[in-house]
Amino acid sequence: MRVVQVGLGGFGRNWAREVVPRVPEVEVVATADVFEGSRAAALAEGLTTEDRCFATTEEAVAATRPDAVLVTASLVGHVPATRAALEAGCHVLVEKPFAPSVAEAEELVALAERQGRVLAVSQNYRFFPAPQTVREIVADGRYGPLHGITIDFRQFSGANGVATPHHALDEPLLVDMSIHHLDLLRTVLGRDITAISCRTWDPEWSMFSGPSEGVALIESGDLVTSYRGSWVSSGERTTWAGEWRMDFAQAEVWWTSRGDGPEGWRRDEVRVRRLGEVETLTLPRVERTDRTGSLTEFATAIAEGREPHISGRDNLGTLAATYAAVEAARTGETVRVAART
Repeated sequence: MRVVQVGLGGFGRNWAREVVPRVPEVEVVATADVFEGSRAAALAEGLTTEDRCFATTEEAVAATRPDAVLVTASLVGHVPATRAALEAGCHVLVEKPFAPSVAEAEELVALAERQGRVLAVSQNYRFFPAPQTVREIVADGRYGPLHGITIDFRQFSGANGVATPHHALDEPLLVDMSIHHLDLLRTVLGRDITAISCRTWDPEWSMFSGPSEGVALIESGDLVTSYRGSWVSSGERTTWAGEWRMDFAQAEVWWTSRGDGPEGWRRDEVRVRRLGEVETLTLPRVERTDRTGSLTEFATAIAEGREPHISGRDNLGTLAATYAAVEAARTGETVRVAART
């Protein structure tokens, strides 16, 4: 599949170095970025060439006529790049969150449907053995009804005294990080989030400009999840998926997922506690994890003529829940999440 990659900032260049070369089903035929500095950095790193590096999505697509566009730009560039690609008849895989509002996301989903093209969102935390195993546990009901969930996420971004671009985000916890946990919750439960109450804050000594810590009560129908997230925790670090405790009638399932680096899957673990006995489950091997998993699912779905598991249509539920959490934190009220899928 011939692909144009749009977005050559630090994260986009990481995609070009670490992800795309590990998915042989795709070939990057051109790159684009509106910022000259990002294009220059990509050229200096040997990630693109002068003849296939463009300033805009439109120029890159017109010059190469690709099958698809991979959008790895910052959030402000997601909607214009995705719209331009879809209007040109290309399939699109875009980084999360795929739009700055639910309304704009719905517009892109509708455009993709009119064009008969695949629009997918790289919710890469789904492509790990632990959440896939837990989803099966929930679906088959082997431990009886599920009646409570606790999620705890702890990292310390900026502990080394070095600020990064995400320290300047308006919602560094909810929109940059918690969106992954909300998407995992929808994935393992197989149902949407229906309401959220949330409070966020930022310690005065942190390097963040927006709220870096938060707590929330998340409703998925009659099931309630207690969530705590922190970008500035001095406690023991969790994995990026956090630590989950799921209480079933007949057992507690504890799990964690996505450690650091290309072999982050090695940190995946699922433990089942029943009658005081703890069993660590043997997890399946996931051949392509993380972002290689989302890029592979995108390419495979197009080849097979089906909707990907990470479709933009499905992701409307995750995006709506994320922005509901932002609204709940701002207003102090419980916010209902309208059904989107």
